[in-house]
Amino acid sequence: MAAATALQDIGGPNVNSSATKLTIPMPGHGFTSTPQEEASTKKDIEQLTQLVQQSDVIFLLTDTRESRWLPCVLARSYSKILINAALGFDSWLVMRHGLSSSTSSNTRLGCYFCNDVVAPENSLKDRTIDQQCTVTRPGVANIAASMAVELMVSLLHHEDGVDAPAPPASISGAGTNYNPGVNHGDADGSSSSSSSPLGVMPHQIRGSLTSYTLMTPTVPAFRHCTGCSDAVVDAYKKDGYEFVKRACCSESTYLEDVSGLTGFREEAAAKMEQCLEDDWDFEEEDED
Repeated sequence: MAAATALQDIGGPNVNSSATKLTIPMPGHGFTSTPQEEASTKKDIEQLTQLVQQSDVIFLLTDTRESRWLPCVLARSYSKILINAALGFDSWLVMRHGLSSSTSSNTRLGCYFCNDVVAPENSLKDRTIDQQCTVTRPGVANIAASMAVELMVSLLHHEDGVDAPAPPASISGAGTNYNPGVNHGDADGSSSSSSSPLGVMPHQIRGSLTSYTLMTPTVPAFRHCTGCSDAVVDAYKKDGYEFVKRACCSESTYLEDVSGLTGFREEAAAKMEQCLEDDWDFEEEDED
């Protein structure tokens, strides 16, 4: 409420801002039990969906990791630009989510959950307030907010818009720091520039006030992501409210089953076991 009023005070009559009060369903937090609570939750989901559909750009600034899950799914489902900003005590992350379904998952940029191999869960459980990203150094929020806006402006000025490629990650995997004199290349490794008229178009901006450093890694979409994979988006489009209800219940394996994470981990475990067996056999042959 205060933010909407502040925008009107700053911009005057040219600013059209309004506030909406709702509760975002979150995986790992359980779901409503009474008919009244379920009706309220269903209304909140419908309202959030409507807000996403009406928006050109979504800035995702919620407090917890799991509260970002449903907006992430909705943004991908309705092809909306999403700029994500997350804070730590002395660090921040600003990133743009990949969107285009016309490109393969190998070239589409990843979302906030693409590095995860487990479904979102209750991140507030058994944590003190200073461990919940509630306490931060004074400048972190302003730095992240300004970078999020600048990233959006650069994105809108790029000829490819939301599908603008990003500089490739470095060989070390730590990301690439922007140098105006260097052509960073496209996300697919080609030599053409990934810059907009306003400069480079990073996928992620990770900053730290401890070391006063910035990194701009590029991470491709994960085909088993619980937030943006085709399987999850298709399940949402098919089942809607019921999909969200099951995902947010205590059934922590549901999202992992739908996205394919369960099978992915089982396959990885089987390969690891096979590698260990091969190593053991190799050692026995050496002893002979």
